[in-house]
Amino acid sequence: MSSQKYWNKIYRYVAAAVIGLALVGVVFAFLPKVSQFSSYQKTKNELDKDIRNKEEAIKELRLKQERFGSDKYFVQKIAHETGYAHEGEMIYQFNDKAVSNQQAVETGKVKP
Repeated sequence: MSSQKYWNKIYRYVAAAVIGLALVGVVFAFLPKVSQFSSYQKTKNELDKDIRNKEEAIKELRLKQERFGSDKYFVQKIAHETGYAHEGEMIYQFNDKAVSNQQAVETGKVKP
């Protein structure tokens, strides 16, 4: 074989190596950007979900606000839940903690 053929092979191998290194460099250059994009996408999805939840809560509050202005029984119910009563009326409120403590005593988990 002539020396020209050897040089052609060397040039091809060097060109292939340079192209391969360039491709590897491009991959390593964009790999952090891809993971960063993925992180941003995840954050965006979480924020969108939070926005939907807040919009739903606002819708419920607006419905309650409308009912508060037009439904006297609803106003009375809210007043009772907050501790207000008519004259001569008695409201009983139960503490959930006391109920759960009583259940714990009954099951033997806590001594009375």
